[in-house]
Amino acid sequence: MQVGYTGLSMEAVAARAGVTKPTIYLRFPTKPVLVFEAVFGKTKSKAMPDTGNLHDDLNQAYSWAVDEFAAPEARVALPGLLTEIAANPELAQLIRSRLIEPEYGRVHGLLERARGRGDVRDSADLTLVIDAFLGTALARALVVDRPIDRAFGDDLVDLLINGLAAPPPTPGRQRDRPSSRVTRAQRSGDRDT
Repeated sequence: MQVGYTGLSMEAVAARAGVTKPTIYLRFPTKPVLVFEAVFGKTKSKAMPDTGNLHDDLNQAYSWAVDEFAAPEARVALPGLLTEIAANPELAQLIRSRLIEPEYGRVHGLLERARGRGDVRDSADLTLVIDAFLGTALARALVVDRPIDRAFGDDLVDLLINGLAAPPPTPGRQRDRPSSRVTRAQRSGDRDT
């Protein structure tokens, strides 16, 4: 990916590998599949730990998303792959089944466990939460001049938890949401993040 997604050609890959172009096509039917496999093909299935703490569980999930989306080769490949999805249903299915759905499943499991502990209100739309969580990590990965790091992850997790947390039981008074907390970015004066 030294030449970027658009600059990459199957001919150049074959020449670099010292094989013929048809040999490359035997294993990778299209350039997008080749790029996906080169960047994400070694992704291993990970079991989500159950720390018993929603904040820690989401931070762990975020750190794994960072490992996937923030790697330099991923940040180069993702814009090109996402452009190809609209015209390439096979690529869309590959990305969905090998990258997106496993992450959704892991995060959904940790949110269900948190709901079972009473840490997430019953009315929370977990799919929407996962969209916000993973979508934000992916969007940040696509904007190369903005960091996708642990500090951003901490702020994202804080934001999601403030919207998810079940209100503490208070005698005689019920509230829909817990009081808001100040994020690290707000404390440091950077309100643009």
